[in-house]
Amino acid sequence: MSKGGSTTSTQAIDPQLKAAYLENLGQGKSVASALGVRQFAGFNPMYTAGEEQIVNQSLTPFTGQDINAFMNPYQQDVIDRSLGDIESSRQMADLRDRQAATQAKAFGGTRQGVQSSLTNAAALKQAADLSANMRQQGYGQAANLAQYARGQNIQGGQNVLALGGARQQLEQQQLDALRNIGIEKLGVSTGALSGNIPNLGMSTTTPYSRNVASGALGGALAGGQMFGPVGAGIGGLLGLFA
Repeated sequence: MSKGGSTTSTQAIDPQLKAAYLENLGQGKSVASALGVRQFAGFNPMYTAGEEQIVNQSLTPFTGQDINAFMNPYQQDVIDRSLGDIESSRQMADLRDRQAATQAKAFGGTRQGVQSSLTNAAALKQAADLSANMRQQGYGQAANLAQYARGQNIQGGQNVLALGGARQQLEQQQLDALRNIGIEKLGVSTGALSGNIPNLGMSTTTPYSRNVASGALGGALAGGQMFGPVGAGIGGLLGLFA
């Protein structure tokens, strides 16, 4: 017959695994204590130059000097030649008027004077209109060029600014990489241990249970088969204490 009781089992970690785990903890403390203050990359010279150019162009007023810098230096020559053509046309028209007046025997008369005045006025108006239109066109083209140049200067500054920013990001990545060397090594060793360590020296108790009713019934059956009713009673009693 068996008696009631309990069993106790103890689990212990492998000594080598325990040593590796403790070494990893020590390394973590060492990395944490040696971890320097995070450094930030300074402004790249290209970034600074691009920023200054954008600011200067954006804050500088757009004036007539900017437009004059893009005026066509040959514009006056073109105007002069055009005015010369108008003057030649006027002289030819005046000559025709004189010839017509001579043929009509009205040269020097009022009619010839009026016609000459009309020819001269038409030539002067044509010359003034042509000169004004050409100057207006030249000024408009110069203004457009000046505005385009200002936009190109700003765009150039933005390009330099972007290049400087890219270099600054690369410098920051290098600083971060140097700072995180210890953290990366610690991560590799931690990953090797998986971070899961069994309980050290933990004892677990599992109680052993017995069924009193089943023991008594089994004893009564066995006693009854061997000794009859009296044996069944004695077997049942014995089964209670088994």
